[in-house]
Amino acid sequence: MHGFIVDAGPCPYLPDQHFTAFHPQAGEIGQPPYRQLMDARFRRSGDHLYAPICRTCEACRPLRVDVLAFQPRRDQRRTARRNADLLITWHPRGLDDERLDLYHRYQTQVHGKNPEVEGDPTSFLVADGGIPGGELHARNAAGTLLAVSCCDRFTDALSSVYCYYDPDHRDRALGTFMVLAELAFCRAHALPWLYLGFHVAGCQAMAYKARFVPHDLLVDGYWQRRAQPPGCDDGSAT
Repeated sequence: MHGFIVDAGPCPYLPDQHFTAFHPQAGEIGQPPYRQLMDARFRRSGDHLYAPICRTCEACRPLRVDVLAFQPRRDQRRTARRNADLLITWHPRGLDDERLDLYHRYQTQVHGKNPEVEGDPTSFLVADGGIPGGELHARNAAGTLLAVSCCDRFTDALSSVYCYYDPDHRDRALGTFMVLAELAFCRAHALPWLYLGFHVAGCQAMAYKARFVPHDLLVDGYWQRRAQPPGCDDGSAT
């Protein structure tokens, strides 16, 4: 595969690490190749694919949940009950005023980022590189949009790209709930795998992913089953 290497600067996941990624050339991206490359440490960001190739670290490990084998933990069942009033629906990718306002409030209050500095998120949230997919929306009884989960969809898998939610409803644990919604979508459409992006040991923002078991981690090119997670907290990043 032809491509180029990008030195992206400080690692976004771990302190004192440097992030370097391999990007394949444009034109080699499409649904069948990307589905195969997901099993080789590649992820999609907008129209671009990348794979971490950091010289001193291999902590970024793709994680996929076995949908049929998944059994919610006690805390996940509580989260599901807490959000039983929400309506989950599937929509095309987009970024209207309602979603943009929700995204900006999420970035500002959850991640402490300035939307004016971050710029237009369209290339990240809407551009898809030709990969089919959509969004799961969670609305309350009043019709208020509380959470959006952006996903890629394949014949055998759903890949969670990014989730953002209303920071005024953190008590709902919407990050965890939207993964449960993704799993429910997979079951309803006979998709055996839910890909949750990278799990990075030592990164608290990624720790919630390990709570969905059983899951597989890609280690040295092989999927390894994990039946029990370490203790971790809720989050939403992918």
